[in-house]
Amino acid sequence: MTVEALVPVTPPLVKSRLRTKRKAAVELVLEDGTSLAGHMFVGPDERVLECLNDARPFLPFLQADGTMLIVAKLKIAACRPLD
Repeated sequence: MTVEALVPVTPPLVKSRLRTKRKAAVELVLEDGTSLAGHMFVGPDERVLECLNDARPFLPFLQADGTMLIVAKLKIAACRPLD
């Protein structure tokens, strides 16, 4: 066996799986009354409302202090744009 046979090969990046997102500044109010200010990540031509209503049960949320949260959409009572 040659040395080349032991070198791991990484598959090429599949461009169709890469997504460009933009930050949307929002305030989320959770069902327990907790208020979170920060950014949601939405597609370049996507609105916040579309992101909240898509099939994914969770969304990544970047708080104003830099902390990343994964928020369950079912727990969101209200969302207010800050832009």
